[in-house]
Amino acid sequence: MPAVIAKRSRRTAFDDDDDDGGATIVQASSSLRNETQRKKIRTSDAGPSQKSARSTREETATHSGDDEVMQDPELEEEPSAPAATQYEMMRDAGFTHLENADLDDQRATQRLKNRPHVLGENQVALNAILESITCINFMCHVRLHVDLGPLLNFIVGENGSGKSAILTAITLCLGGKASATNRGGSLRSFVKEGEEHASLVVKIKNQGPDAYKPDLYGESIIVERHFSKTGSSGFKLKSSSGRIISTKKTDVDDVVEYYCLQVDNPLNVLSQDNARQFLNAATPAAKYKYFVQGTQLEQLDQDYQLLQETLEANETRLLTFQESIADLKEKSEKAVKLRDAVTKSAEMRRQSRIYSKQLCWSQVMEQETLLRQRENAVLAAQEEISQTEATIAEKTEILETIDSKVREAKEALDTLRQEEGQFKEKEDEAKANFNNARAAIEQTHTQERDIHQRLTTASQKVKDYEKKIREEERRLEELNGGALAEKQKELEDAKRAIEEARESLRAHAERSSGLINERNEAQKKAEDSQDLVNQKRREVEAAETRLRHLSQNRTDPFAAFDPQIPQLLRLIDRDDSFLEKPIGPIGTLVQLTKPEWSPILEKVFGTSLSAFVVGCRSDQVRLSSHMDKLGIRGCPIFIGTRTPIRNLREPDERFDTILRVLKINDLRVRDQLIIHHHIEQTILIKNREEAQNVLFDEPHPENVNACLSFFDSKRGHGLRLTRRGPTGLGTTPIAPSHDQRSRMKSDDQESQINYFKESLEQLRSESRELDASRRTLQQAADRCSQAITQHKRRESDLERELRNAQARVTHIEEELDRFEGVDNKLQGYKNDLQEAQAQKDHYGNQFGELAMQKQEMNKEVDRLHEILKQAKVAAQDHRSRIAKAEDKVKRFEETRRVALVEKNQAYEKLDMAKQLKEDAEKHRQRQVETVAEHIRQASEIAPERVYIPEGETYKSIERKFESVKEQLKKIRGQLGASDEEIQNRAAQAIQQYREAKKSHKDLTSLVDGLKKALMDRLRKWRTFQRLISAHARCNFNYLLSERGFRGELLLDHKAKRLRVQVEPDETRKSSSGRNTKTLSGGEKSFSSICLLLAIWDAMGSPLRCLDEFDVFMDNVNRAISTNMLITTARRSVGKQFILITPNAIEGRAKIDKDVKIIRLTDPRQRRLTDP
Repeated sequence: MPAVIAKRSRRTAFDDDDDDGGATIVQASSSLRNETQRKKIRTSDAGPSQKSARSTREETATHSGDDEVMQDPELEEEPSAPAATQYEMMRDAGFTHLENADLDDQRATQRLKNRPHVLGENQVALNAILESITCINFMCHVRLHVDLGPLLNFIVGENGSGKSAILTAITLCLGGKASATNRGGSLRSFVKEGEEHASLVVKIKNQGPDAYKPDLYGESIIVERHFSKTGSSGFKLKSSSGRIISTKKTDVDDVVEYYCLQVDNPLNVLSQDNARQFLNAATPAAKYKYFVQGTQLEQLDQDYQLLQETLEANETRLLTFQESIADLKEKSEKAVKLRDAVTKSAEMRRQSRIYSKQLCWSQVMEQETLLRQRENAVLAAQEEISQTEATIAEKTEILETIDSKVREAKEALDTLRQEEGQFKEKEDEAKANFNNARAAIEQTHTQERDIHQRLTTASQKVKDYEKKIREEERRLEELNGGALAEKQKELEDAKRAIEEARESLRAHAERSSGLINERNEAQKKAEDSQDLVNQKRREVEAAETRLRHLSQNRTDPFAAFDPQIPQLLRLIDRDDSFLEKPIGPIGTLVQLTKPEWSPILEKVFGTSLSAFVVGCRSDQVRLSSHMDKLGIRGCPIFIGTRTPIRNLREPDERFDTILRVLKINDLRVRDQLIIHHHIEQTILIKNREEAQNVLFDEPHPENVNACLSFFDSKRGHGLRLTRRGPTGLGTTPIAPSHDQRSRMKSDDQESQINYFKESLEQLRSESRELDASRRTLQQAADRCSQAITQHKRRESDLERELRNAQARVTHIEEELDRFEGVDNKLQGYKNDLQEAQAQKDHYGNQFGELAMQKQEMNKEVDRLHEILKQAKVAAQDHRSRIAKAEDKVKRFEETRRVALVEKNQAYEKLDMAKQLKEDAEKHRQRQVETVAEHIRQASEIAPERVYIPEGETYKSIERKFESVKEQLKKIRGQLGASDEEIQNRAAQAIQQYREAKKSHKDLTSLVDGLKKALMDRLRKWRTFQRLISAHARCNFNYLLSERGFRGELLLDHKAKRLRVQVEPDETRKSSSGRNTKTLSGGEKSFSSICLLLAIWDAMGSPLRCLDEFDVFMDNVNRAISTNMLITTARRSVGKQFILITPNAIEGRAKIDKDVKIIRLTDPRQRRLTDP
């Protein structure tokens, strides 16, 4: 099965754990660079010789062909294996991993069986294939350019045409050594005779997602190598455009290693001599050597052996390190003790002199500390006086403000009381109208009962006359034989039809008013719904505008204010006449931490967010004049002081207040919002019911003036809940202004924008719902209009039926008149009946009119009752406003009383502060004189002032001074060298000890890491050795079966031998196979080709090169081997094959578009390429 090509460094090729069940064979490759570029571990001390490893590394697979031909692999005497080294025993681990060879072969065979038998279309690799080769003055060629196919290439030509030079050029140009080609010992031998310089150019495809630095090199990497007769040599790495990228061989090696081209691998680029040696005359030992070199197992083994030698050398160093560290530690401890003694003595003498000076100046410091305390007391007294004077000014201004507010509140209260009579009159008038309407409807009830009695009497008379007429008609019927009775019956039926038609018409007329009312009501609801839809659309447009403006506010903080505000701020900044620069607008100095409250708080604050704060009246006048010049309106000017409001009476911490959700940069702004809006006592609760429970239920929370909450159904709208006493409960809606931009900043601008986006989406959803409701109501109104039209049509039909019935009665009465001519008694009864019926109809009409009138009067009573309720609500609301105004007056009067008391207290405090300042100045003067005297005395002992450490006093310094004096007496005379020598010895000993410890620690860490890495890599090496061996054995047997052969590949890793047994006659089942020496030339060459392909299938390089593979084959074996190579190449999807043969390919191979045949002629002629 083809090997998997991993486009990465060989170091990472072993990072995956092995899987015995379904492992994929990949090429075993070294984690170190090949040959001269291999990174070696260096040791600082002398270690074991690396000569053996280095010499092994430089071996080649080249053996003397003549000597090998003379030997018989079956008969040669195998020398006994030398004793295994410790590394080899650790590497091989007793060869236990090779004990289950049958199981490994079984698994490998299963993988071969699972491989598709039908070959699909071969695929071209996106990279790691050679596109072209150019040779200039190289070997026998003056200039040779060969364009290679991406898959299978056959280079055909007669002997001497320079075919092998192509493989030699690939090896040398990609960094291989001259000795690896078996064509020369050095590069100078490859320069064409008569020339001084030669150059080679190889173009490598570099495409696909795993290309090598595609941004730098492009779709192709061009490698050039130049060398001369003098021995000079150099490389050039170029991009696809021809730009030189590098001239370092290490960069060439990086490209070759990245694509795993392995030009030094003797089986990867099998030169002419190596191909002849491997295919025809190799011994078992030589074949095994080719096997381990081709699969890179030998390279890995040499790298790991070098690692083991380095590891052993470092372990030896660790033992010597431990002894030397102990000696250095003892030496450094002794030197440190002596150095400490010297340092302590010198330090003590110096410290003694310092302590003597500090004793003098410490007394000065103590007195100066007392002086600073006296000066601080004077400054504190002055500061207290200044603050008290500022407080007096503030309290005076506050008192004046409160007096103004008290006057305004009283005026407002008087106005409300004057308006109270008007509301009372409206309520009394509404009550009187309601009572009159009720009296009228009661009178109508009385008339209705009287008319109903008369109607009953008239109905009885009609019945009596009808009875008499029936009796008379019966008598007449007896006289005329029954014709009269029949006509009278027809007359009664006709009259009954008239009554039924009239009744239907009357009932139909009664329903008319109901339908009209329903239509009017439906139309009114539809119109109201349309108004709501229009209003909601305006809210949506306003919300979109607000969101757009909020996004603009990110760059312009004054976008929400008057357009002239920036100009006003520039005027303020240039105007030096202000006693104190105004600050504002207030909205720019306020930051909202909870954006969901923004619409409500913007409405609550109103114009205050556009206001400015000044320090005095004159600044207010000056700022107002600037505003008038610029035409700025709606920007109040507040007068504030520098003294902040203290002792805020705030609610419990569990409540959010307006103050707590704001970040205010200036205390003057905070104080103005407290004064005008009570932000410290206005709590915020989102849920309305929770807010009502908190504010209206007992106990009432302390220090809560009002509560703001969200409206239940209108997003962005709010409610203001207040409570004045047990019954003074108030709820005021807060409708935000949709045209107002957000003037307050937010600490999280994105959260604020997201909140307004959510509000906009909800408004759009509400708009859609209202529009759907409007359409429903409009449809209902249309249905009502259609019902009225149908009602009118039915009314016309009923009137026509009534006229037809009346005509029929007239006709029947005319016929009855012919029967009645003799006796007028019946006619008299009929006349009386008509009078009684007329009277009955009269009373019936009156009764119906009273019923209609009663219905209208009931509506009027309901209307007047609603007016009465509205009047009562208005009167109650007005009384509530009066109560609020009275409460406001009381609060302002109480505030004025408190402010007056505070002002008086401030004056008392000012007198006390002045007295304290006078006493402090006297104490300070006396202390100044004391400090001057102490400085004079200290200067006599120490002219320059010395530093006294923080926290030290005269007594603490005195104790230290006496202690140092005693210690100096004890250590005098104990030192035998100079201070400098002792210091240098100690520093040197400490440095040596520290460096030795660090080196020991670093070396120990290195040894541990190397041990772990070595064991892990050896374990993976054994796994690859086992899997590659099994794959090669099974694939060899499979390839032999292509011609009907059978055989066996005997890999003896202990003896390092590879033997091949082949049985050409598959009918001989009992035979274990024949030695290759007993085979014919063609059979032996075919077997060697199978062996080479089996090993190739276990290699991971994308490049396969073979020179003169069919030299010793007859035509039959040559055709079979060629087709086998082509089949194997097609199974190795994405790999490039370069096969050289002196024989023609046409006619003995299955040629397809993936096969390219390159025919070389005499080097002096141009190259011919078959299409």
